[in-house]
Parts: sequence; C-alpha cells; structure tokens
Amino acid sequence: MTRKQILTFFAMGLGILAVAMDITAINVAIPAIEKSFKTDVETIQWLVNGYILSFGVLMVTFGRLADIFGRKKIFFMGLFVFGLSSLAGALSTSAWMIIAARVIQGVGGAMLWPSIIGILYSAVSENQKSLAGGLLLAIAGVGNAAGPLVGGALTEFASWRWVLFVNVPVCVIAGIITYLEVGKQEVQEGKSDVDYFGIVSISVSLVALLYALNVSPSWGWTSYKTISLLVIFALFMALFLIVEKRKDDGLIPSDVMGNFQFMIAGFVMFTYIPGFFAILLYVTQYLEKFLNYTPLEAGAVLVPMLVFFSGTSAMSAKIYNEIGARLAIFIGIVLSVLGILGVVLFGLNSSFYGLIPAFILCGVGLGFAVPSITTAGISAVSESRGSLAGGIIYMFQLVGGAFGLAMATTIFTDLAQNDLIKRLSDSSLNISKSELSEITNFVVGSGSSQEILDSLGQQKFDTVFAHVEHAYITGVSGGLIFTAILSSIGAVLAILFIKSKVDNSPVSG
Repeated sequence: MTRKQILTFFAMGLGILAVAMDITAINVAIPAIEKSFKTDVETIQWLVNGYILSFGVLMVTFGRLADIFGRKKIFFMGLFVFGLSSLAGALSTSAWMIIAARVIQGVGGAMLWPSIIGILYSAVSENQKSLAGGLLLAIAGVGNAAGPLVGGALTEFASWRWVLFVNVPVCVIAGIITYLEVGKQEVQEGKSDVDYFGIVSISVSLVALLYALNVSPSWGWTSYKTISLLVIFALFMALFLIVEKRKDDGLIPSDVMGNFQFMIAGFVMFTYIPGFFAILLYVTQYLEKFLNYTPLEAGAVLVPMLVFFSGTSAMSAKIYNEIGARLAIFIGIVLSVLGILGVVLFGLNSSFYGLIPAFILCGVGLGFAVPSITTAGISAVSESRGSLAGGIIYMFQLVGGAFGLAMATTIFTDLAQNDLIKRLSDSSLNISKSELSEITNFVVGSGSSQEILDSLGQQKFDTVFAHVEHAYITGVSGGLIFTAILSSIGAVLAILFIKSKVDNSPVSG
C-alpha cells in the first residue's frame, strides 16, 4: 500500500474507532449516568435507543448525499457533528440534555459511516476491496471490544463524562489527517438533485419500524400502538418504493434498488446479524444477574469473541479473494451458527471458560461473514454508489439486528414466563401475586435479586432462585435458537444466490 493509502486508512480508522467504541462504551456508563441525574431506566435507555434511531434512519440519506456532494465533505461534517455533540453530552446538566446530545451523535455517526466506507473502497484497487472491508470491520471490532473496557475504566476511575470527552480529540486528529492526506472524493457522475421526498418518506418509515421493534417486547405485538407504528412503516415504505421506482436518480437509484446481487447481500446481512445482537444482550445479562459479574467484568467476557472477530476480519481478504464471496459468507455463517448453538448447549449455566469455545466460533464466523457480505454488496454496484451502498448494507444490519432481537425477546419472554410459572406452580412454595410480579420482573425486566431476597427471605429465596435461573436459561435458549435458524436462512440465500466473484461495473436500471 502507498503512503497516502496508509494514512487514509489511519484517518478513516480513527473515525470508525470513535463510532464503534462509542456504541458499546456508553452501555457500561449508563448506571452511573442514571445515578448522576437521578432518573429511571425507562428514561435513560434512550441514551442507546435515540442514538440507534438517528444513526440507522439517516444512514441511507447521508450515504446518498456523500455520493452527490463528495464523501470528504460529508465526512468532515460528520466529524464536526459527532465531536461537538460528544462534548455537549459530556457537559450535560440533565438526563434529557444528554439524550438529545446522543441523538445528534447518531446523526454524526450516520454521516461518518457511509462516507468512510466510500472513501476506503474508492482508495484501493478491485483486488484490495476485500482487504479494505476486512480492515474496516477489524477496526470496528476492536472498537466494540475496547468499548466496555474503556468505558468501564473511565467511569470507575474518572467519570462517565470522559466516555464522551474522549471522542473530541479523536475527531480532531482524524480531521487533520484527512484534510492533509485524503484526496477529493467527487465521484458522482452528472448532476443530481437532492431527493427530499425520498429522504422524508424513508426516514418516517424507518423511525416507525425501529421504534416499533424497540418497544414491541414491552408493549406486545398485538398492542394497537405497535400495530399503528408498523402500519405507518408499511404505508411510508410503500409510498417510497412506488415513487422512487419512477425516478432515474432518486434517493436509492434504480441501478442500486434493482441490483439483485446487492439486495441479496443486504438480505443475507439482515438474517445473519441478529445472533450477534442477542449474544451481546442476553449473555451479559445472564453473567450479571446470576453469576454476579460487574458490568465491566461482563463486558470483558465478550472480549475473546470481539478479538477473534477483529483478527479474522483483518485476514479475511485473502480468503475472500481465494474462494470468493459465496463460500466466504457461507463458512462464516455456519461457524457463527455453531457458536450460537455452543452457547445454548454448553455455555449457559457455566463459567467464563465454558463460553470461550463458543465465543471463538462466533468471532471467527463474524470475521468471515460481515466483511465478505459488505464487500460483496458494495462491489456489486458502481464505484460512484459506494457510500450509498455502504449505508444501505449497514441499515440492513441495524434493522435486521433490531427485528431479530425483538422477535428473540418475544420468544424469550414467553418461554421464560411460562417455565417460571409452571415450575413455581409445581413446587410447594406459596408465592403471592406481588412476589411473583417481582420475580417475573427480574427474569424479563430490570428488577434486582436483592428485591426478591428482601421480599422472600433467605430460605425461600434459595429455592426460588434455582427456578428463576432455569426459566431464564430456557427463555434465552429459545431466543438464541431462533436467531440460529434465521442465520441459517442467510447461509442458504448466500450459497444459492451470491456470486463467487462479483462484477462491480455499473448496472443499468
């Protein structure tokens, strides 16, 4: 690689690192933030939800704008918005102020991610695209892995505010290197107008969908509020598709929307990624609730998976070029499915060491599959659509993760509650309605074991807690098996429809 390419990768890597680390680091700091502002879990969860909503909804829009106006310009705007909102969040004086800052951070992240993908892929030759994808995802994996550790250390030894402060110098350094070393990124051919209708319609549609998926486990899928949000999603998405098909150069141009290889790559990502999201959520909760791990310790348990994800991603380019996209994706998904099943069969109800083999399988699988799916998708469209394609692939990842996690959570809740009620009914324990409510809230919600202990007393608590743990494992196993089945569908789609070598020439509409 040339000096300019190395510096380009370094600058873009800093941007990726800031976004990826921020996603996981803030989770560890949430209890401290909640305590600092004396707020509740339902309010403070919007630190995560608000970020994901703005990030996921605007990804496609800024990917398209980067291709129209220049990726370097949108990248600089993203650094400014992300860095300034991080500073505002660190200086927040109320819960709603930091939540607002996190929503704006998500906007900055939505500017950065597709711009980075477009800049990296346009900076290398066709044979180096898989290397670019592998390094991009490797850095993201390092950021995800380091996030809980850095966030935990900063929160414990300094303040939760430093979790946000640290983004500012990273953005400044990335901006300076990009200004000096990264060339102009004007790749859009011809004149293109901003598709305001497309931006508004797809944004409303995705906000409704992501919000519905986020709240469906608590509201229920048959709630009129959930159904109303899904109807809004369907109506605006249908409107978007009908109008966009009539445009030659809309928000998602016809040569992208009608590109079969690109859309298949997106659907494979949609079906594959929920297992990763489910493991991040349920395994850490299990460790904290039943094995008494601290949030920092629970985050550290995930490090082997994320390290192998990063390491494999960095090496996946050579294998991708040797065996092609189809087999690289298929092998990655199969390894991940085996890892998920390993967590179900051997990892739960065990120590940290019992989880390691399954986590390694998941990490290696992610390292094969995610960069390969991304590269296959972006390589299927012309280079001038690179940022848009990268944004859409990542949107498939976020929406797939949200959908899969919502479905898995529904399965988890039903199985866990039914198993708990059955086991308590079959026992000789006399559990009141209020006690059952506290126990259920601990299993499927945010209750604490101390509340159950205070309510039941030590002798009764020891017997009940064994039933509680069994119910939790039953629910988690069902949710994870669902994600494994969903991932297997992705493997079938990949082996049937993904081409081994993808043609990146422009596709006519």
